[in-house]
Amino acid sequence: MNDSLEVTFLGTRFKNPIIVASTDISRTDDRFEEFVTSGVGGIITKSVTDSPALQSAKIAMMEIRDMRQKKVNGNIPDDYYFFSRGGSMIAIEDYIPKAKMQLELAQKNDVVLIGSICASEIENWVKYAKTFEELGFPMIELNFGNPHGEAAKGKLGFLIGQSQEIAAEIVRRVIEVVHIPIIVKLTPQVSDMVSIVKELKKVGVKAVTIMHRYQGLMVDDVNDEPIIGGWAAIGGPWMKPISLANISKVYTNVDIEICGGNGIDTARDIIDFILCGAGIVQIGSALMLRGHEHVNVLIEELKKEIADRAVNNISELKGKVADKIISYKNLGKIPGRKAVFNTTICDVCSQKKCVSRCYFGALKVVENRLTHNEDFCSGCSICHHICDKSAVEIKILN
Repeated sequence: MNDSLEVTFLGTRFKNPIIVASTDISRTDDRFEEFVTSGVGGIITKSVTDSPALQSAKIAMMEIRDMRQKKVNGNIPDDYYFFSRGGSMIAIEDYIPKAKMQLELAQKNDVVLIGSICASEIENWVKYAKTFEELGFPMIELNFGNPHGEAAKGKLGFLIGQSQEIAAEIVRRVIEVVHIPIIVKLTPQVSDMVSIVKELKKVGVKAVTIMHRYQGLMVDDVNDEPIIGGWAAIGGPWMKPISLANISKVYTNVDIEICGGNGIDTARDIIDFILCGAGIVQIGSALMLRGHEHVNVLIEELKKEIADRAVNNISELKGKVADKIISYKNLGKIPGRKAVFNTTICDVCSQKKCVSRCYFGALKVVENRLTHNEDFCSGCSICHHICDKSAVEIKILN
């Protein structure tokens, strides 16, 4: 064990901040044992549901595409789309027999096991929460973000997460009957996540997971058909900037604990989520695709990340970036920038494509030489990014 990775979340100690998200990873005994012994700090169980349409494992469909939406076969690239349809979950009656074994294995391996619920009827949210507490679970996650919510007859998943009133009522009813900590997993498909978190805090929520996946649509370019039938959940590393924005907004506006998720593939990603305000992080797609062996890679890289910083514990990094964010209301506080050109390189450049990409009129060619009008230059940095000769540097103004 490495104490530098140890964190406390909702009063519970985790040996590290890596949590296996609620995925099919925990569906079978063999896969669960692989991950519970892999070194992770916690595992969230596959969600239990009262929706018969979502209880069959056979409805699960997954498609992995690269960033050009071409099918991935063999090695998983650094960037990818994880596209899945079905959202197959488990009936509570089917999960209860597994629960004792999973809890015992988790305790034996110093792993925090978190129960997950995704119901459509309020009574079942309450009933399942009581069941998890009676089984001995240390905490529960209420899944208000599942992108497959339209499969249920009642409101489920993201359809609950989009309604402050319904979400708050479910939480209030659950908190009335259980005494273990509750985490609420949020959908990104809302206009204002901060407002929703504030409403949930009013009814007693002390932690939220930010965030679940979006619904998306992908087209097969071979036969012009919707991939795996139509709208489906979409995630992958590309989601990271969106998740970080939402985490940092909630962190800076609401006093609440945050579990980060969606877009984590590397140890550097974990660090960034914590820097933006997360206390622990959920990883789903990356572990499903790279296997339990990837956990050890993440842990070793995390140890190095911490050793390279002047901190004793990973928790000391929490919110460091979020605290530095300048809001749109204060754009004038951002230091100015300017482009600096290496004219020795620029003068012999035959393309000078930076001129046609300058939309502020700061660059011109006079007698085949590049001229730069600093009065017009905003320091936007397009010229820096498109120059393939490394002739442009962006400097911060005092």
